[in-house]
Amino acid sequence: MAVKKQHTTNFWISYSDLMAGLLFVLLAIIVISNLQYKQKLQDINENVELRVKIAEALRKKFKEKNIMSVTVEQNGDITFSQMKDVAWFDQESAVLKKRAKSILTEVIPVYLEVLFDDSITKGMLERILIEGHASLEIDKPKQYLKDLDLSEKRAFSVGHYMIDNNPHYYEKLKTHLVTLGRSFADARYTQKNESGKYNPDRVKDRRVLVRFTLKYEKMMQNLTKQ
Repeated sequence: MAVKKQHTTNFWISYSDLMAGLLFVLLAIIVISNLQYKQKLQDINENVELRVKIAEALRKKFKEKNIMSVTVEQNGDITFSQMKDVAWFDQESAVLKKRAKSILTEVIPVYLEVLFDDSITKGMLERILIEGHASLEIDKPKQYLKDLDLSEKRAFSVGHYMIDNNPHYYEKLKTHLVTLGRSFADARYTQKNESGKYNPDRVKDRRVLVRFTLKYEKMMQNLTKQ
């Protein structure tokens, strides 16, 4: 009877040790994972601040060059919106007008100078995206596809002009530049009409937007998947 009792006691001691060991391993995994998560959050926060600093550098450089023809958003996007005296494209056209080319000639070299300056971007530049947009005329699949093709051609026109007129940046542009079309998917709207619906802003929708992405943004996507 004493032998059986001793055997039972040893079993529970071994089982307790095993559970304690597993608990220790689990806690270690949780602590390490938490530290890694915090490090990733810190990296992301630092690079969010980097995007803001790049935007500030762009504004400063454009101001120094007295370039007032573009708007630099808080996130660094620059928008070329059609205005009364600046028509980038005619309706249904992807051909850059003379005035548009003139603005690109003064804006793009300054833009690339900032983005390809590693002392500013810290080697974190991932892509330069050129987005073409079209005005919303008819919200139908056939028209959407037609305008998707048109907006892609508008983006390509700007990308083509960018490379042609900045050959010294070619090696960097060929690994960073991407052109794409958004059709009227990001249509802008003005005030409500008599029926209570918003009117599309067709003039401002015939536009091109230039933006950049940073390498940390892939880190952010991977973090949200975990």
